[in-house]
Amino acid sequence: MQTKRTTIEPLKLTDTPLSFRFSALAKKYYGAVTRHFEDLDLERNFFILNIISKHKNVTQQSLADCIKMDKAAIVHVIDYLSSKGLVKREKNPEDRREHRIVATRKAIAFVERISAGFVTLNKTAFKGFSKGEKEELFLMMERIDKNLSAIPSDIYSLKFIKNKK
Repeated sequence: MQTKRTTIEPLKLTDTPLSFRFSALAKKYYGAVTRHFEDLDLERNFFILNIISKHKNVTQQSLADCIKMDKAAIVHVIDYLSSKGLVKREKNPEDRREHRIVATRKAIAFVERISAGFVTLNKTAFKGFSKGEKEELFLMMERIDKNLSAIPSDIYSLKFIKNKK
């Protein structure tokens, strides 16, 4: 005896929680990023490495503030990048309690490729968009962020795990 399958009508975009849509887009984008950089000795944190490499006097706190990430989570990111030989911690000569995060030569060799890769992926993501549409999307995303920032909430991290084929 065969069981009858139930079908569900496709959801309208307006019936879908923002979190679901943004998460689905983030997974697709992150999957493309990891595929694009799969030959590098780095599984994640490409963008953070890019930021560290392009700025001087980066501290864990300044990095956390820049990307709106918890300082404890930043410590794990820095530990990971350090274990890969991509960053090192140096004491700030002006404040020995503070450590600066500095990109290594190995990281510098990756950064040009990472920057170019993000440009390529963003071009693909925005294929068919006008310059005005792109700007409008980013403005709308900033407004959503501002609106949601007014609501008390807990901070969550998403961990993307590669699915086995």
